[in-house]
Amino acid sequence: MPTSETPAPFSRLQIYEVVGPGEAADGGICVIRCIGGTARVGQVFVLERDQDTVAPESTFVLDRIEKYRQPLEFLDPPHSAAVLLSGGPLDRLQEGDVLVSHPAPDWYRKLEASGLRVLDFDKASHLPDVPRAHLAFAGYEVKPTVSVSHARPDAAAELDRQWDSLSTSAQLVDEEGEFCMLAPGPDTHEIGWLRVKDLVGANLPSRILAGTGHTEFLTVSVDGRTMCAVSDEEYDQWIVAHHFADES
Repeated sequence: MPTSETPAPFSRLQIYEVVGPGEAADGGICVIRCIGGTARVGQVFVLERDQDTVAPESTFVLDRIEKYRQPLEFLDPPHSAAVLLSGGPLDRLQEGDVLVSHPAPDWYRKLEASGLRVLDFDKASHLPDVPRAHLAFAGYEVKPTVSVSHARPDAAAELDRQWDSLSTSAQLVDEEGEFCMLAPGPDTHEIGWLRVKDLVGANLPSRILAGTGHTEFLTVSVDGRTMCAVSDEEYDQWIVAHHFADES
């Protein structure tokens, strides 16, 4: 079951304005909007584009959050606030830049390595609860929409091709390239649904395997109506498609 608390620190902040330097030369005040997760005083951030090459001088510490001249301990989407950052020169920041909490959780790094931009935890009420989605994916009565034999010499390429075709026809991905998923791996269901943006747009099963080391994964459309998943069986891999709107 998803937990009520975020199991690993994660947040994304978008810069609205760099107001000016603070009392120290290594930081200053910015107006930001929280666009993912929950930002808390004391968190360390890095520019999203620098995640793979993080240097000490490129990190920023969130020292203070203030809204209407009142201090806050945390900020969640879609709220804006003035923040005091320290640890890095503000001349590197400009309007539209995104800061991501650092170090990123393991599941976050693996999904990013799969070509998926993690946008936020998605707790929308219209999304199926995790046990319900898992039952539609791996229940006793589930049958594959597509089955690809492990014995095929081109099994990985065929799985990618079938996934691309099926997920497109099922309208899994919205016009912005976004959908929701559970982070692949044991016990990651406790994190709950993650809203992601596909930066590549094709061959997702191969990318998930390369980025996370797992063959199985579970996705739903942002409206919660369509599920597409890959299941690794003894002799083949299944792609399972399910439409929750069809349930009575």
